[in-house]
Amino acid sequence: MKSIIATLAAGTVFSIVSSASALTLSGDVNMIHAPASVKENARTNNRKALLFTESVNTVLASDLTVEAYLPGAYGSTSATAGLKKPLNTVASTRTIAAGRAVTSYFLHADTNGDAESPTIMSGSITFNDKILGVIFGNFAASDALVGAPGTAYETATGHGLDMTDPNADYFRISNDRMRIDFRFAVGGITDQIRILINGQAPLVVEENPIPEPVTPTLVAMGLGGLALRRRHTA
Repeated sequence: MKSIIATLAAGTVFSIVSSASALTLSGDVNMIHAPASVKENARTNNRKALLFTESVNTVLASDLTVEAYLPGAYGSTSATAGLKKPLNTVASTRTIAAGRAVTSYFLHADTNGDAESPTIMSGSITFNDKILGVIFGNFAASDALVGAPGTAYETATGHGLDMTDPNADYFRISNDRMRIDFRFAVGGITDQIRILINGQAPLVVEENPIPEPVTPTLVAMGLGGLALRRRHTA
């Protein structure tokens, strides 16, 4: 369900509510259903980056390494020169252990055709839980673990973010790790990131619970009730 929560002078902000989570989107980003493909030229939009939910509360079958998780900006020095927050020029990798429940989102930007100058898309995504990590280049290991069923992912290299081109891409993780701000210079190849947030572990219901031990008091109460019933029926 989608509802417009506010219209600001700087742009329109959307609140997206679903069974997965509540998201707030701002700027050049639209929420879509998981597409059939996010390979180059398969799902294009000349104005907006496209966000979709890949998996919800998925328990990782194996360890998963992310390329960024600390608050701050990630990208080339030139691309992030105007930012007030410090730049993380080296990715802050971490491993999310197998057995952890995660929810995964995929942010995809691809324009129709190769323009002479890149299309700039920028915006922000606010989540309802903490960001565990972001993947922006090495997608192969995580596609099978948290990718959307039925979505074909790019297998060629270079479809993430170009973190060295001074005219290119950056993203920023907020201090509370609840928001992603991004600026993509989209042209030629796709710009993509995968965002993992904290998921809810599935509730395990015991089908045949072991009964509580019967105490002497309960036994006495049961026998007393039985005797009283016999007197009434006599």
